[in-house]
Amino acid sequence: MLDITLYLPCYNAAPFLDRVLPAVMAQTHPITEVLVIDDGSRDDTAALAQRHAQGARYPLRVIRQPRNMGLAVARNTAIRACTTEFLAALDSDVLPAPDWLEQLAAELSSDIPGDIPGGVSGVGGELLEMYQQTLPDRWRAVHMVQHRGPNKVFRPPFLWGCNTLFRKQVLVDAGLYPEHCRTNAEDVKLCESIRDEHVLIYTNLAKCLHLRRDSAASLRRNWWKWYYYGCYEQPTWRKAWASCGRTLRRCRELLRRDAADLDLPRGLLTLSMLPYAWAMDWLDWWRRKAA
Repeated sequence: MLDITLYLPCYNAAPFLDRVLPAVMAQTHPITEVLVIDDGSRDDTAALAQRHAQGARYPLRVIRQPRNMGLAVARNTAIRACTTEFLAALDSDVLPAPDWLEQLAAELSSDIPGDIPGGVSGVGGELLEMYQQTLPDRWRAVHMVQHRGPNKVFRPPFLWGCNTLFRKQVLVDAGLYPEHCRTNAEDVKLCESIRDEHVLIYTNLAKCLHLRRDSAASLRRNWWKWYYYGCYEQPTWRKAWASCGRTLRRCRELLRRDAADLDLPRGLLTLSMLPYAWAMDWLDWWRRKAA
C-alpha cells in the first residue's frame, strides 16, 4: 500500500472546508498526513482547519504562509513539507468520493505497456461540476471542463492540479511548480516538463465534485486567467497581441458549441468574454511593464 501525504492549497477556503476535510478523512486509502497550506487567507481558513485536526482520523497539519503568494508557491510548500514517497493534491473546493485516493493509487501501482522504467509517475481523476443551476455555473460546466471523459486516458497532455497523485521525487526533479505562474497553468507547465520521460494517466474512476459557484463577473475573471495565465516573465506588446488572437479563436470555438446546442443565453455570455479578456490582457501588460 502506498505511503501518501495529501495536501490542500487554500486561499479564503473557509466556506468549503467543513465539507472537504471530512471527505478527506473518510478516504478508504490510508493517508500518512494531511497538509493544509494556508496561502495568506483573510478569512478563518487556518482556524477552521485546526479545529478539524482535533480527533481527526489522519494527522492534519496547518502550514501558514505569511501572505498570499499564489497556488504554485503553495504547492511547492507542500512538496517541501512532504515526508512520504507519494503526494496527493486536492483543491480546497473539490469534494472527493470516498474511494477517490484508492482509485488514484491503484493506477499509480498498475503495470504499463512498454519498457518504461519507474512505472506511472502521476495520475489525475475526474472533476464534475456539482452546481449547474445558474447560467455562469452552467457555462463553466460546458466550457471550463476539468476531466477527459468517461474513459481512462494513457499519457494525456497534462493533469489538472485540482486532484492528482504524484511520485514526490518526480516533482522535485522537475524543479517543482513554476512559481511565476502564480495561480494558473502551473499544473500544465509542470506536466509539460515531465510528460516525455514520465507516464501520466487520467482515470474517470477517481471521482470528485467541484463546489465552486460563479457570478458572471467572477466567471469572466477566472476564464481569462485560465488562458492568459499571467505567467509572462517578460511581458511585451507582441505577447499581449498574441494573447488577444488566441482569445478570439477560443471564443469562436465556444460560440460554435453554443450555437450547436441552441443556447442563446450561453452564447451571449461567451460574447461578453471577448472584450473583457482583451481589456485584461492589456491592463496586465501595462501593470507588469510599469512595475
